[in-house]
Amino acid sequence: MQAKVSHGGNNHNPQNEVVEILNPGGAADILLVCDHASAHIPAAYADLGLPAAERQRHIAWDIGAAELTRTLSVRLDAAAILARASRLVIDVNRDLAADNLIPTVSDGTVIPGNASLTPEERRHRIASYYQPYHAAVDARVRTMVGHGRVPLIIGVHSFTPVMNGVHRPWVVGLLWNRDHRLAHAFLAAFRRRGLMAGDNEPYSGRSLFYTMERHGAAHGLPQTTLEIRQDEIGDPVGVARWTRIVAEVITEIANRPELQERRHY
Repeated sequence: MQAKVSHGGNNHNPQNEVVEILNPGGAADILLVCDHASAHIPAAYADLGLPAAERQRHIAWDIGAAELTRTLSVRLDAAAILARASRLVIDVNRDLAADNLIPTVSDGTVIPGNASLTPEERRHRIASYYQPYHAAVDARVRTMVGHGRVPLIIGVHSFTPVMNGVHRPWVVGLLWNRDHRLAHAFLAAFRRRGLMAGDNEPYSGRSLFYTMERHGAAHGLPQTTLEIRQDEIGDPVGVARWTRIVAEVITEIANRPELQERRHY
């Protein structure tokens, strides 16, 4: 499959694209990245052997994350980059050496089309889906930094309310590893609004933070992964609510002195 990159709005067919780039000329010192924006599985993979119900679960994508990313891009005048292939094809938020880069089981569901992959198929997926996405993010970050800007790098994700039988009570979580500046600014602002916000919940950025490490921490930029529980952004009303909340918080914290400088840890 030929990898394609889309620039601009939503008047295109995402099934023929690997990367979606929104508002590349955005004036804000912000870059939104959405690793798990789509449940799309290219036709060549025959749905990876999964029924439709499984392909629409959180195992295939982060429900609501793409819509939130798009509305935030407009509201904040910020550039955004979205991966357009399902995480079941390849998970771009994983190191290439990770065991679950191309998952064979996810939240109890066996992925038949990922069993016994040949080395050639693995290389094909990396070259066709993984590398173009990270190249697009890398290019945007380097352009912004090259112009003397210190953008906030924000990963937009959602999480399922129940995972492996464990209930997750937080409505929003902020992930971070070595650099807590942006995550803790978000956390304080959310908590002032009475929201149940988790610090490195529902899982820790110390163990799962690949995209932010590669494109944020590696450049010394403030970075965090924003995780919103999927039932909060599963419909247009929820997306509109969280667009307002997140945009207000970012506007409130963006000019803090500690977020204006590059720091390498």
